[in-house]
Amino acid sequence: MIKVYVNYPNPIFSIHRDPLCAEVCKRGKPSQRHIRINIDSASTELQRFLNKKHTFSSNAGSNDMWLDIEFDDADFEMSVLECVRRLIGKHYAPLGRAKIKTHC
Repeated sequence: MIKVYVNYPNPIFSIHRDPLCAEVCKRGKPSQRHIRINIDSASTELQRFLNKKHTFSSNAGSNDMWLDIEFDDADFEMSVLECVRRLIGKHYAPLGRAKIKTHC
């Protein structure tokens, strides 16, 4: 599984593979959005990104999100992340150009 922090004001996709990473442990803020993408939810969640159901703005409630992508296949998880980035980028150009970086 990869956990990916998506930040809109400072466009980046930050990959975390270590569940004990200090950055991952900070993700519990009250309004934090968590999206789980796995074999059961992939179609629904990808459709939601395509249809702009997951929105981004500069306010605290919608400026970032965490993605939990779990397929037990690291290469496939990266492919799903790239697909999500492209879908988000159709509506939010800064995120479409954002780099995907590995934190841990």
